[in-house]
Amino acid sequence: MYWEKISILLITGALLFCGCAGSPDGSPSQESPSSPCSQSEESASAEDEIIKFNGISKKKSELSEDTQKWLDWYYTLADEERDSLSFIPSEFIVYGSNYTVETDQSQDAPAYAASLTDEELAATEELARYYFTEKSPGFGGVEEILPAEDDFPMYKNTGIESEYPPGNIIIYLVLTGKDKSAGNPMRSISIARKSKSDNWKVINSGY
Repeated sequence: MYWEKISILLITGALLFCGCAGSPDGSPSQESPSSPCSQSEESASAEDEIIKFNGISKKKSELSEDTQKWLDWYYTLADEERDSLSFIPSEFIVYGSNYTVETDQSQDAPAYAASLTDEELAATEELARYYFTEKSPGFGGVEEILPAEDDFPMYKNTGIESEYPPGNIIIYLVLTGKDKSAGNPMRSISIARKSKSDNWKVINSGY
């Protein structure tokens, strides 16, 4: 009988050490915050966190690491800075509303790059480089940058780029250090101003 009690005590102690043992009356015991079971549940809870953006709800576990980092950066911006960006992570795009391209394009595309002076082109290119280097350092800087052709479809992007006439908008194609390493294509960045007296701003960016 003595050795039987010793064996029961040892088994009970081992189960309590794991943090998942039941109480003497057979009911589940409270887990210690530092127990393996508790840590596992906390990790699962973090992955099930609901993220809301652009009217769409997603579990954190469904989002890519890049999107999570972008959202962290986005929520550090002031309201006016957020308003100047129209980029939306692919996981939160509502297809059919954003990035709609008009189909009634004229055969003669406006001369967007030619509508800007050399000084304006230099200023907008500098802003594009700043965006992918200082503003969003995760892109790893700019490896290659060039103005998009005048017939580039994004110039006709309804509600965003199409709101700006030649002389007040320029779109660049940019190969970032991150995209080069990952074998990704060049991404676009749209820079525009409301009038000649306004400052240039990034209004859109993405593939």
